Amino acid sequence: MQRVHHTPTRTVHQKEALMRRALALATGLLVILALVPPAGAQTREETLIYSLQSDVDNWDPPNSVLREAIILGYHVYDHLAVRDVKTRRVVPHLATSWTNIDDTTWEVKLRQGVKFHDGTPFTSRDVKATFDRVLDPTKKMTARGNHAKIKGVDIIDDHTVRFRTDGPYPLFVERLTAQVMQSDKVIREKGHEWMQENPIGTGPYKLVRWNRKQEHQLVRNDDYWGPKPAFKYLRIRIIPEKATEIAELLSGGVDIIKAVPPDQMDVINKSGQAHTGTSPILRTAMLQLDQAARSGPNPFTDRRVRQAANLAVDNDAIIKFVLNGLGDRVATGVNPMAFGWDPGLKPYKQDLAQAKKLLAEAGHPNGVDVLFNEGPPVVEPAIQQTNDAIVADMTKAGFRVKRNYIGDNTVLVAKIKDGKAGSMFNWSWGYYSVFDADAILFDVFKCGENYSYYCNPALDDLIIQGRSTLDQKKRAEVYVKAQKLLFDDAAYLYKWGLRGVWGISNRIEYQAPADEVDRMFLVTPKKK
Repeated sequence: MQRVHHTPTRTVHQKEALMRRALALATGLLVILALVPPAGAQTREETLIYSLQSDVDNWDPPNSVLREAIILGYHVYDHLAVRDVKTRRVVPHLATSWTNIDDTTWEVKLRQGVKFHDGTPFTSRDVKATFDRVLDPTKKMTARGNHAKIKGVDIIDDHTVRFRTDGPYPLFVERLTAQVMQSDKVIREKGHEWMQENPIGTGPYKLVRWNRKQEHQLVRNDDYWGPKPAFKYLRIRIIPEKATEIAELLSGGVDIIKAVPPDQMDVINKSGQAHTGTSPILRTAMLQLDQAARSGPNPFTDRRVRQAANLAVDNDAIIKFVLNGLGDRVATGVNPMAFGWDPGLKPYKQDLAQAKKLLAEAGHPNGVDVLFNEGPPVVEPAIQQTNDAIVADMTKAGFRVKRNYIGDNTVLVAKIKDGKAGSMFNWSWGYYSVFDADAILFDVFKCGENYSYYCNPALDDLIIQGRSTLDQKKRAEVYVKAQKLLFDDAAYLYKWGLRGVWGISNRIEYQAPADEVDRMFLVTPKKK
């Protein structure tokens, strides 16, 4: 007996819905196929290959603290203002001008004729939607602290907006360089989760494919409003091991790498295939000490133990002999390139006898046990070697350091954000490429911030003062006080301002950037 299979009858509405879904899928597939070059069409000559040691956590720059996310964001998105790589001055970009109408109002004129990758025109609505999303406390966006002084954005016309601020906001223009412009349409219709993996910007490149922890493939935006990139295709490879990364550079597998160890510079420079480029960069390296006890009780809640740690380490010798001079001593976390840096405040000098005395006074005459969570060499050159030297010095002073290596930078960053990084860990801060002391003080030293393991109400008061006046002289005076407080309290174990080292293929022209934002759209083929 033959069985009869009954197919459920679909209503006309159900059939129409299925047709719409199929059409949407087909349209999406066509878009992807249009972006992906046919097999064999993508030649090495028209392809630029950039290497990173760690992947991004998402493709939504205001929702990430990773330097990699900031860099990739520059390629797919645009900012209202950008930093001129030669003069280091902030210049208009998607904004054409800005005017400080009064102490709490800024009017910004927008560039016309700009389109997002999906063809939607860029207007005032996108600026408002971008900032509304970042400032919404329910979204818990990483970048919210950067723009907390902004109360709201008002649309004047299609290409004019006004920003209302909570009191005077001296960093307004600088901060325009730290926020990508996102689409109002995408925010409304696609939503937060979709945006984590699908960037739709106005930038010089479009994302084609992301293979997590392996590779990003981008293609030139030939409708870009500004100068077009010289290379049609951009591949961003994720290569965790530095030795492999250098080997790939020398064999032609990649064109640009970051954070070259000083002891490998000669190898690259004598290879005939590549060379190194160096630049002081706006990044300060430190070991964060858990003064605020975010990860639980620990010895570093006692100021004497933190001071002992700073006195134990001979950072001058480490810079000279381990980093080959590629570092600039700092007395606190404030970088010499940032507005407000106090050149008169001198760093700690190694004093093992005083370090031991302070440990004894703190109740540790026989030494003290501490856990050190170490990170990979993603942005700090030779971090393992400098960690070795730091631990050796701390051991001489009586610290018994238990080392725990965390090889995935995204894992370490997540632990830090969640308050689970332990009593001492590697950390460096790139200021979101904003050249102002506030850009580290607020995020890394203020009570309650995601990446701060320090809490001092007196410092918080100074931070608020510094970001609440337009008088630059007064701001500088405030930051002198803040740095003295941080030095005396030994908030963290202060190391140095970094000097970046890049490995660059001889087939291209590229200059090392002081703001640590690699711009592949500025790379050109070497003239023959």
